Amino acid sequence: MRSMNMAMARSRRHSMLIVGLVFCAGCTETAVSVPLEILVSQQASFDGRRVRTSGTVRDFPSPHHVWIEDAGLNRVGLRPVEWVTERVGQRVEVVGRFSTAADVGRRIELESVEAATTD
Repeated sequence: MRSMNMAMARSRRHSMLIVGLVFCAGCTETAVSVPLEILVSQQASFDGRRVRTSGTVRDFPSPHHVWIEDAGLNRVGLRPVEWVTERVGQRVEVVGRFSTAADVGRRIELESVEAATTD
């Protein structure tokens, strides 16, 4: 009985280690730098990937939503909106997980937001 309990405990530790490794694999994924124009025109290629892009923050009040856009009006929504509300009208560089779906459109789940250093 004792050896069975030890085997079960060892199995649980191994399972937790595997779960941890799988979770952390996404932590080290490098964000691919991509202009908004390419992100929008090739959105399926970037779905689920970490991206780095830049543009100007814009918003609309009702219902409140925030996005980033370039001079060609290529747009991607940003979430959480609280991270960028104070930056409306400013050029920023964002990093986050890009996704696209017919019911919610294109969006980036933000990991970081900084003032853009280039045009």
